Amino acid sequence: MEFYHLRSFVAVAQTGNLTQAAKRLYTTPPSISAHIKTLEEELATPLFIRSSKGMSLTDKGQLLLVKAQITLDSAVDLVNLAANNQHEIIGTFHLGINLTAKQIRLSQLIENLQENCPGISLDIQQQSTGKTIKEIRENQLDGGFIFGDIPDDFIGVAVIEQQITTVAPITFDCSKILTKADLSTHQWIMMGDYCPFDDLLKIKLGNDLPSLLKTSDDGTRLALVKSGLGLSLLEKEEAILAEKNKTVQIIPTLDFFTTLHFVIAKSRVNEPVINAVMEEISVLWHLER
Repeated sequence: MEFYHLRSFVAVAQTGNLTQAAKRLYTTPPSISAHIKTLEEELATPLFIRSSKGMSLTDKGQLLLVKAQITLDSAVDLVNLAANNQHEIIGTFHLGINLTAKQIRLSQLIENLQENCPGISLDIQQQSTGKTIKEIRENQLDGGFIFGDIPDDFIGVAVIEQQITTVAPITFDCSKILTKADLSTHQWIMMGDYCPFDDLLKIKLGNDLPSLLKTSDDGTRLALVKSGLGLSLLEKEEAILAEKNKTVQIIPTLDFFTTLHFVIAKSRVNEPVINAVMEEISVLWHLER
């Protein structure tokens, strides 16, 4: 039995509706439904009566609701105790990042941790969104920054909206790019490691996009573009700087905004080191949890 199963159960019991419960927990109705089904199977008893009007508790569901609320309240007390004694927390937080240290305010985060949680150190890995998600699930990372939606088995906070653009070699003839389709015949340098930007490119330009190179490192990808080996997506801020230095050109045809999230696994939310870092991230970016 997982804590997030109990949270879903309590949310549905209080709202009587999968959609409202999903909104409360920032997830989707199918995820909430799956949590309830898993809990019912584990307990070998139906917890809700389902009807066109919504979901109401069975008698056994009513009994479990009391116990579930006590369990969740105890978990909150544990987290609060850890938060109130952060100077006593000792451990290493393995962090995945996908932007520059400046963009994610890494130096400020380190300073805040040194002041508020001196026993916590950071082990930082620069990598793509897909690899960060994979390694959090495998407990190789404790948390990280990702682009795109938050997976159902994660919780997180939205940090910033980031604009993404296309960069091309300085010798590239941009006058011939009039539509998105005009980009589909040119060589691309992809991100790899299950990056959502690769999926977006295929949606916009087709699955047969020419690509012989893949790298999740922005610096390497930018260097390959500068060398004339292809086009690639890049954060707009970095792209503008490179264009000012006359090393690449910006093609705005595919420009889009994406949300940068900081995420951790739901199953590890009550671990003191992880909770303390999540708290510092929220304070740093003036976010509500």
